[in-house]
Amino acid sequence: MKVIKINSLTGIILKGRYCVLEQINKGGEGSLYLARDLELGTMWAVKEIPLSKRREAKLLRLLEHPSLPKMVDYAEKEDACYLVMEYIKGKSLEEERKERKGFSLKEVIEAGLFLCDVLEYLHTRKPPVFYGDLKPGNIMRSAEGKLYLVDLGSAVFGYNERVQVCHGTRGYAAPEQYQGKIGAQSDIYALGKTLQVLCGNRLYGYIAAYPAFGRLLWKCSQKTISRRYKEMPQVKKALEKVKESKERMKLSLGILLTVLCCFLLFFYFRPKQEEQIDFTERLSEVTSLYYAPPFLEGEKEERKKICRGAEEKLQEILEEYPQEEARRRVLLLLALNAELWGREDLAVFYYEQLRVYHWEYKEIYGEYGIYLWRAGEREKSRELWEEYREKEKQGLLLGIETKNTKTWTEFMREENAKHEKEK
Repeated sequence: MKVIKINSLTGIILKGRYCVLEQINKGGEGSLYLARDLELGTMWAVKEIPLSKRREAKLLRLLEHPSLPKMVDYAEKEDACYLVMEYIKGKSLEEERKERKGFSLKEVIEAGLFLCDVLEYLHTRKPPVFYGDLKPGNIMRSAEGKLYLVDLGSAVFGYNERVQVCHGTRGYAAPEQYQGKIGAQSDIYALGKTLQVLCGNRLYGYIAAYPAFGRLLWKCSQKTISRRYKEMPQVKKALEKVKESKERMKLSLGILLTVLCCFLLFFYFRPKQEEQIDFTERLSEVTSLYYAPPFLEGEKEERKKICRGAEEKLQEILEEYPQEEARRRVLLLLALNAELWGREDLAVFYYEQLRVYHWEYKEIYGEYGIYLWRAGEREKSRELWEEYREKEKQGLLLGIETKNTKTWTEFMREENAKHEKEK
C-alpha cells in the first residue's frame, strides 16, 4: 500500500465538489479531514481508508442510525478511498475526560446505554459490522449534547471467517484483535474498557457503592472470550439494573431527607424557652450538614464521613442536654443519621432506646415502624404495629401522629387486609 503523507490531501478537491481544508484527526487506518461542499457550502468530514477496503466502504454507506454520522458520498483517489460523512461539531469524551478528570456514574451509565444501542445496531446488520476501535476519543458530543459514534474506518464486516488485519487502540482492543480476529465480543471488551476510563479516579468508589457495576466491567473485559457477555442486549440489561439500583438509592436518600425535614419543622415551630433555642441551634449545626453540597452531591464514602462526624456531634449534644424531650429528639436524629450512614445496627440500637425509654410517644412508633418497613423487616414492623395498637387502645400514648406514623398505619392496615383475604 502506498503511504499517504499527513497533509497530502489538504487543498485537494474530491469529485470536483469537496474541498479538503485540514486534517482534524488520525485514526487506525487513515486520517479524518474537514472539507467544504463547494455546491452547498456545508462542512463535511472526509474519512480516508485503504483502497483494499473499498467493498466495506460502500457497505458503510448503507448504515442509517441516529447516533452514527450519515455517509453522503464516496470517492477514490490513488491508493485510498474516502467516505464523505456528516461533520459532528463538538468534543470527544476523551477531551471532556481530560478536562473534567472523570464523569459521574449517571453520565457513564448513559454513555454505556448509548453505546449498547448503536453497537447492537451494527452487530445485527447483514453482514454484521464490528466497530473495532471503540474508545472515548471516538465518541463525540455535539453542541446540542447528543452523543455520536464516529470514525468507522476501522470497522470490519463479518461475512466470512478469514483472518484479517484488525486495527484498534492499545488498552481498548481485545486480545484476539492482535491475532487478526474480531467479533461482537471484541466490541464488548472495548466497551468495558471505555467505561472504566470514563470513570477516571472515581472508578473504585463507584464499584464499592454499586458492586453490580464492578461485575459488569469485569465481565466485559475478560481476556478469554467465552467469559465475556455474548451480545450487546446482555450488557444493556446489566447496565439498566445498575441504573435502577442507583435510582433506588437516590430515592431512599430523598425519603430520609424528607423525614429529616419534617422532623426539623415539627420541633422548630414548637414554643421555645431560651435554653430550648440554644438546643435547637445546636441541632441545626448538625442537620445543615445534610443539605450542603458535599453531602447531596458527594460520593458514598464522602457521605459516610459526614454522617460519622454528625454522630460524634450528636453524642456531645446528648450529654449536654439530659432533659427528656431533648434526649428524645437527639436519639431520633441519631437513628436517622445512622440510616443515612448505612449503619443499620446503629439505627436499630437508637430506635430501641427510644422504644424502651420514650415508648409513650406516637411519633417514635411511627418512625421506627416505617424504618423497619423500608429495611424490609416486615414481620418486625408488624409486631411493633400490634404493640402500638394495643397501647393506643389503652390510651397510653402521647404526642402526635406524624406523616410517617400515618403512612406506616396505612401500610399495616393494607398488610392486615391482605392477610385476612388470604385466610
